[in-house]
Amino acid sequence: MAGIVIDVTDADFEVKVVGANGPVLAAFRAEWSDVCRALDPVLADVAKEYADRIVICRLDIDEGPETPRKYSITAIPTLHVFKGGKIVDTWIGPANKTRVVNLIAPYV
Repeated sequence: MAGIVIDVTDADFEVKVVGANGPVLAAFRAEWSDVCRALDPVLADVAKEYADRIVICRLDIDEGPETPRKYSITAIPTLHVFKGGKIVDTWIGPANKTRVVNLIAPYV
């Protein structure tokens, strides 16, 4: 599934994101948010470009409310970079491709 953005849920977040072997960019988002929808093609582009180096996942906060509570998500979009089961970097708010690449670059 490399090269695509993977939708995750409360049920599989721990396995697919926290338990992943390599770095994972987790995007906490909502379908009703214009800013989040604008970020979707950026994430898809980065997922293709960095397919062998990082997994990119997204979680809809309305469909999976438990995980955002666990990670104290108070604004969307929130991007967390996970590595070794820990959050190693975060970006909150709108992001273009350069911002996303700069966020993940130290970990890939």
